[in-house]
Amino acid sequence: MKKLITATIILIGIVILGVLETPSIKAQSVIPLIVAPARQTLLADPGQVKTFAVRFYNTGLDPISGTFKVADFIVNNNSGSPIFLEGPTTLSTRFAAANWVSLNSEKGTISGNGTTTVNGSIKIPKDANPGGKYFAVFFEPATDIPEANESKQGQAASVSMRIAGLVYLRVGGPISESATVSRFNGPKFLEYGPISITTEIKNNGDYHITPTGQIIIKNMFGKEIAKNDLTEINIFPNASRTTVTKLGTKWMVGRFTAVLGASYGESGKTLASSFAFWVFPWKLALMITLAIIIIILIVIIITNKFTKKEKKLEEELIQEKDELEKLKERYQDMLNPNSDVKSTPDSDTQKE
Repeated sequence: MKKLITATIILIGIVILGVLETPSIKAQSVIPLIVAPARQTLLADPGQVKTFAVRFYNTGLDPISGTFKVADFIVNNNSGSPIFLEGPTTLSTRFAAANWVSLNSEKGTISGNGTTTVNGSIKIPKDANPGGKYFAVFFEPATDIPEANESKQGQAASVSMRIAGLVYLRVGGPISESATVSRFNGPKFLEYGPISITTEIKNNGDYHITPTGQIIIKNMFGKEIAKNDLTEINIFPNASRTTVTKLGTKWMVGRFTAVLGASYGESGKTLASSFAFWVFPWKLALMITLAIIIIILIVIIITNKFTKKEKKLEEELIQEKDELEKLKERYQDMLNPNSDVKSTPDSDTQKE
């Protein structure tokens, strides 16, 4: 009994500690910093100096001190997440521009509920290659950041993070624009719609692209039955992006064709692809077929039963008819008993 009471007390204590710890875990999901614009596009020619500005907002109550830095970034994954290039790296610096950037401030303090604006300038070399250059301006706190608006409740969590504004720089001049549809497919057979279509586009050019267009579904007669706009996302050089689109309705029967038509780049180049698929509710069709077969069998059984009964009735009627004919003949014989006697006088007369 004592062991049971002890175990119960320990279990209750664990549950209470878990409940008390939950707010601290939840508090780590948000930091009180916002950057604007989150991303911006700049156009400049080789040899030109271009200026820009990035604003950082502190939505918390306490001031935050830290440093402002610049770093190149690339996107070489399918999720579109940037990878910052800091220090020695084996990744390509073909699209780098951080070394061209100067900030008006390297350190600063953002007051509670305050804003700090960082101004920067980009000095593009005269021999800079045309195309896209990508860098980020970020604020890195010198110490851990208290959770926004939580410190008074004693539930604040300390997080050490940084927040960045992305800059897309387009250096003027002729560029290579090339993209391919790496994947455009879906299930070849479905029982019911809609169909999930996977589209993957790879950018082989010198500048990020944002393909626009539509995915259309046509039936076996070439009639358009559904369409949807292609999800507009940035695809960086040497990177691919994948999107999934659901199209169609639940009740689709037959052969269909999914068609992709899109355009991209400054010159409006096109992308196209297609594939065929079938939709047929075979389970439902099987159930309907079995139901029809059962109904036909029931009709046949009932028809045979009535046919046999009708045939039997006909045989009985024929038999009764025969019996009636026999009775009729018998009664006729009974009604004419002297038919044989009349011939006797004549015979006697002849003898005389």
